[in-house]
Amino acid sequence: MKRRDFFTLKTKPEEQFTAMGQDPHIPHLKRVSAGLEPYTPSDTQPWDYERAAHLLRRTMVAPTDKEIRQTVALGVDKSLELVFTTHPIDSKEIEPWCNSEPQIRAIPANVDIPGLKDTDYQTQTVIRRELITRWYSKTLAISPLSIQERMVMFLSGILTTEIDVINFAEWMFNQQKLIRKHCLGNFKTLVNDITIDPAMLIYLDGRLNQKTATNTQINENYARELMELFTCGPTDWDNQPNYTEDDVREAARALSGWTLGLSTNPNQAARTYFAGLNGAFASFRWDSGKKTFLGDAGNWKASDIINILFQKRSVQISRFICEKMYRAFVYDIPDRAIIDEMASIFRKDWELKPVLMTLLRSAHFFDSENIGAMYKSPSTFLIGAIRSMGLGNIPDFRMDVSSVTNRDLSNRMASMGETIFNPPNVKGWPGGRTWVSTSTVSLRHKFMLDVIDAKIMIRDNGKLTQFYVLDALSFARSFPNPADPEELCMDITLFMLNRKPTEKEYGEYLDALLMGAKTYEWNIDDPGFKAMDRIKNLLRMLVVQPMHQLH
Repeated sequence: MKRRDFFTLKTKPEEQFTAMGQDPHIPHLKRVSAGLEPYTPSDTQPWDYERAAHLLRRTMVAPTDKEIRQTVALGVDKSLELVFTTHPIDSKEIEPWCNSEPQIRAIPANVDIPGLKDTDYQTQTVIRRELITRWYSKTLAISPLSIQERMVMFLSGILTTEIDVINFAEWMFNQQKLIRKHCLGNFKTLVNDITIDPAMLIYLDGRLNQKTATNTQINENYARELMELFTCGPTDWDNQPNYTEDDVREAARALSGWTLGLSTNPNQAARTYFAGLNGAFASFRWDSGKKTFLGDAGNWKASDIINILFQKRSVQISRFICEKMYRAFVYDIPDRAIIDEMASIFRKDWELKPVLMTLLRSAHFFDSENIGAMYKSPSTFLIGAIRSMGLGNIPDFRMDVSSVTNRDLSNRMASMGETIFNPPNVKGWPGGRTWVSTSTVSLRHKFMLDVIDAKIMIRDNGKLTQFYVLDALSFARSFPNPADPEELCMDITLFMLNRKPTEKEYGEYLDALLMGAKTYEWNIDDPGFKAMDRIKNLLRMLVVQPMHQLH
């Protein structure tokens, strides 16, 4: 089934699939004949604007027209080199606290700690949770061309945590640094590290998992999710269980002993009120008895469980993670033939970059059926519009301003179904078709139309202020030939809708741009011609098209 046809209500009836010998409800329907062989440009599959845009739209939040054209000029191989280049993030606006140890309790007035004030730490905690969310939205909007942040979001959706549970933004930022460090590295190493990360120890109760001489509190939460959601999944492709309840219990025993590290504050008194940024192993809290996990018996610890899991369930893990990767970068309905090839590459050494590079360099990825066939998430839609269209005066991005208005973008994302750092549960975001419904589409349309018509006026600290400012003339002038209305119309349409319009569609879009004028009358530099109104008229027509919801 074609995603674009599905969205425009042109899907084939079920009897047509049945007549072709296909089950319309099969969860891994094969749609594309192309495989993982390298994509070679041809007359029917050229390396052009459409495919360059496809590569960038799937690997970053939203490219600009300039970035797409740069990618066309570079060619596919050099473009992929650029896509896989990582970069440092700018955290100056939330420093120094983002790298500091979290204050976990109030400092009493009668306690004298030199250099530390008796702060209202609860208010501070709430403010920092908001700030880190806003900071990351801004980070996505200003990040350079790279797959880095898309991979951070992808891995955060697998190895899930929620800031509402973790509570302290410092631990959330610390975990984000960990994921970013490994985002194109070794997945097994990442699983090892995140198992003992403070944010994860809090989220899935690892810090409560202990057995001492006087107290046995073996907590199975992390052990279960490690297998069910983070690595191999509950069953394999033949619907056979990948582990038993005994395996969960034995793994939980081995994972015991890890807790939050103590503060490294040099002032001994301060350590009571602050916590460390690393997990710590307390041997007296570890269940030191013999465990049998996936058939192997021994005096196992946490790292042993992960080693056994990746050894005994290598095929299942590689398929489970590669299927998630396929859904994130190619299409919602996985092609198991492709995924099996990806999995064989992945389990050689558990490196993420080689398998992802193979996928994104493949003929399968660049097949026309996969272009413009995935729904935009709220962050891709909203932050993507900000980044790709150069919208200005974004309320949430004013990190130094205190105002309820600063939560406007966050609130819009939440109303569309996504809150950064707060997925609905440990399974992460369901994604795919769940992103778009009759209610959320209307919110998306309204936002874009209000941006175009400069209607987002909010009272900010007593003053009515316009936010999400679109400079329509500057936007149009960012394309190669804004003096030619026919070329400009085609360029803007390609940019906004992922594909070349039909002749009939193009005629309608050009009419919307010209608004009754002749092509030879077009003059973007003449204020009297009111080119801005005409450009906005075209944009109004494009942002309500079904294709604008896809990427």
